[in-house]
Amino acid sequence: MKQRLSCLLLAGLLGLSLSACAPQGNADPGQSQSAGADGPETLTIAVTKDENTLAPFTYVSSTGLTVNRLVYDTLFTTDTDNNVIPWMVSDDYQVDADSRVYTFSLLPGQKFHDGTPLTAEDVAFSFRYCAGQNVAQLRKIANQIEDIEILEGDTLRFTLKESNINFLRDGLCTMRIISKAIYENEPDGTLVTESVGSGMYRLAEYKPGQYYRLEAVGDYFRGAPRVRVLQMPIIEDPSAVQQSLLSGELAAATSTVGTEVLDAFRSKPGMTVFASAGYSPVMMNINCGRAPMDQSAFREALACAVDVSGIMHTLYGDYCSVGTRGLVRSDLPYAAEGLDYTYDPGRADTLLDTLGYTEKNAVGVRLDESGAPLSFEILVYANNPLRLRMAELISQQLRQVGLDLRVKAMEMDTVDAYVWPDFEVSKGRDYDFAMWGWGSSISPDYLVNLCAGDYESGGDNVCGYRSDAFDAVVDGALREVRNMDQMEDVLRQLQEIVAEDPPLINLGYPDSLQVCNTALYGGWKSMKGGNVVNVFSFLPE
Repeated sequence: MKQRLSCLLLAGLLGLSLSACAPQGNADPGQSQSAGADGPETLTIAVTKDENTLAPFTYVSSTGLTVNRLVYDTLFTTDTDNNVIPWMVSDDYQVDADSRVYTFSLLPGQKFHDGTPLTAEDVAFSFRYCAGQNVAQLRKIANQIEDIEILEGDTLRFTLKESNINFLRDGLCTMRIISKAIYENEPDGTLVTESVGSGMYRLAEYKPGQYYRLEAVGDYFRGAPRVRVLQMPIIEDPSAVQQSLLSGELAAATSTVGTEVLDAFRSKPGMTVFASAGYSPVMMNINCGRAPMDQSAFREALACAVDVSGIMHTLYGDYCSVGTRGLVRSDLPYAAEGLDYTYDPGRADTLLDTLGYTEKNAVGVRLDESGAPLSFEILVYANNPLRLRMAELISQQLRQVGLDLRVKAMEMDTVDAYVWPDFEVSKGRDYDFAMWGWGSSISPDYLVNLCAGDYESGGDNVCGYRSDAFDAVVDGALREVRNMDQMEDVLRQLQEIVAEDPPLINLGYPDSLQVCNTALYGGWKSMKGGNVVNVFSFLPE
């Protein structure tokens, strides 16, 4: 495990001079010498996890994805309202009526951080290379492509194997563009530790377990970033992050804050709370491949025994949207109606009795057919107090129906290794239950990624969920989709299936509450379903 930053180290790190954090070696003269005149020289922003070198094949969580986007560009991106917009390409891109052929031209003046020009060859290579990499999300994107043609100049034409109306959002907004020269001779992208992207910031220094230092690309094709240096200490302790924000040592953090500290921040001069609807779900994952959780009726009993609404409002008050059995946030346009959870311990008891778990031991825990107690573990990140409390409340409620659930807090990397080994669902899983979350559920493909039994489609299916009905819709009706109305109809069908045959318990969506020091910098932009640490916060006006 990499060294973690202690609170004592934090105090020393935040006091480092810029010269002490200077990158090794000589920077390219045109790459990071200037930034927009209206921003400060340096901002200190906490990163909540060590994300390795931030390269596309080495970062490990949604935090890494957030920071990685500052270093690596994508052909398209989503704006602050979550609308897809062209980024590296001109506005006159074309998508055919069947959503199979995508044609676009690169904007001029784009370069990698080593000074080499970014070309159409690099773009084509980026997609082809990922087809052979052990990153399910990127491999899924690459494997949808039948052909990539480089036309006149820097114009490319992508032809997909099948129609996909979501390819702009879930493919071209996601795939990071990498340098062919750097990766072409290394079959395994995880072995490339050099982080050379084409984004507005370059990785100038990385001290494992301690900090990142990003420097602005002065001749960035969309204009010099408004802040020249982002000093990013790695701080995993949420309390340490909050105290450093209050003290003014941090300008911002990639993490959110809890509702219990909002008044403290709002009363502090120069501090601004950015509150927006959250699209990152918190959930109780269920290992659907392990008995007795492999029984649909047992999972149904769990869903009845947990007071989803009560837990969310206890922990988040009004700053949340309660989850539904359809696993889709209820205000999305394709959310199916009438799929709210119903807290019904009596029905949970009846279902468990029907399954044959009628006998109990001396302390009231139900016994299985062999006489062993129905006792399980729920894994939780040790540094996430809200998820810990959520697990404790779930444990108390399941005990009321005769199930013993023991909360086991562990380091994030350890939990991930049990739930999502090497971030590849095809490698299996080794857990009973886990408190979990995803970076965002705002994409129409989210439900398919989460639940499809074919792991090329269900790259986020960490529960190992299998449903013939669900997969039949994915392999049938979904493949026939040609417009968003059809897509929404299919998504409602899928929601009805998982509501009847639950793969997990979706507790809900905490609002995104991030704190920024607007006295130090006033350019922060809050993104719908995203993070204030984003390209729009640093773009020149």
